[in-house]
Amino acid sequence: MKKWEKEIIKTTIKCKAVHASIVLVASAILSSFDTSAEILLGSQTNALTRSILRWDVFHFLSRAMNSYGGWRSEHEIAFMPGIPLLMRGCGLVMATIRDAHTLTLSDTLIASAFLANLISLLAPLELYRLTRVVYPHYTPAQAAAPALLMAACPPSPPSLLVPYTEAVYTPLALMTARMVAEGSWLTASLVAFAAASTRANGCLLAGFFLYEILIRPILETRRLCFPPRIINRIAFASLGTIASFAPLGYTQTEAYARLCPQAPFCTRTLPLAYSYVQGKYWDNGLLRYWNVSQIPNFLISLPVYVVGIVAICNPRITLRALPHYVLHTLTLILLLCFSNVQIALRFATALPPLWWWVAAHTDSRLARSFVAWSRLWGCVACVLWAAFLPPA
Repeated sequence: MKKWEKEIIKTTIKCKAVHASIVLVASAILSSFDTSAEILLGSQTNALTRSILRWDVFHFLSRAMNSYGGWRSEHEIAFMPGIPLLMRGCGLVMATIRDAHTLTLSDTLIASAFLANLISLLAPLELYRLTRVVYPHYTPAQAAAPALLMAACPPSPPSLLVPYTEAVYTPLALMTARMVAEGSWLTASLVAFAAASTRANGCLLAGFFLYEILIRPILETRRLCFPPRIINRIAFASLGTIASFAPLGYTQTEAYARLCPQAPFCTRTLPLAYSYVQGKYWDNGLLRYWNVSQIPNFLISLPVYVVGIVAICNPRITLRALPHYVLHTLTLILLLCFSNVQIALRFATALPPLWWWVAAHTDSRLARSFVAWSRLWGCVACVLWAAFLPPA
């Protein structure tokens, strides 16, 4: 491992240790605003298990304890099967090690949190490697700067400490983008499938395959002609696209088969269970979150949106960087207009342009303010997480 990769790993471990300590201490001291975790865990309740079992982890755990990792209630369709399957696998391994005959909640939570931490440890490292590919003229130190910033001040540290979508999706998504750019298209397809199995918007990773394999060669030559080995390229672009959409396609097909024709979404022109469930249980939809009661969530996540929008205005976008800025812009639009706006705090780690901009403008007041806010808010978020208080 090279010098800067070691430095990034060390920084990530140190910062994770600080955030984990805050969560554990706060969990041991503070009472939970919501006692659902204590009720579910019963005798298995302690500061560690209680601090893991928060928010979406409830839904993941419910599916993980199912014999095949599938959903029991229709609201669970909003969550992809990747994290529940990972949690169940971790729980079974722990049960085998302990020579236990049953899968316990504590084993599943602790083992999956440990693995999620190991996986999320790769996120800053993958950002560094991706930066080296996207900006080959950068020195190692320049490429390491965005990764070190991500490691030191993620806006939502708890989501990288527990079995949550961000802990797994972020490194896999960054790895997919890097591998596609490097020409490792088959491996990238497998990684994209794994990433898309954890989060529904992973289907957007298909854009990297289409752009890097088919579109960028044409843009670089500035001639409307087929790139070399066109059949081979079309095959790999198709494979990557299918791999990115397959997990979402499977979950929607399963939901349609199990819920239709009774469910309201079945008669829609595009019968997507995902959008139906998001709207019914989380009130997601076009500008549905834009109301007075949500002003606190807008204010909390405002720094991510401000820096994210400023980053789009970068005048030095190269052909290699273009797909990242397109995905970055699309993600911000979806979050701001169709989703719970505060989840931008969790999504921020999967937005390379945001970290590229901050690292390139450390002399600006906005960048310095964002870093200071991220560090402060990260610590506050750990305490809020431990007390089971929003934002999730």
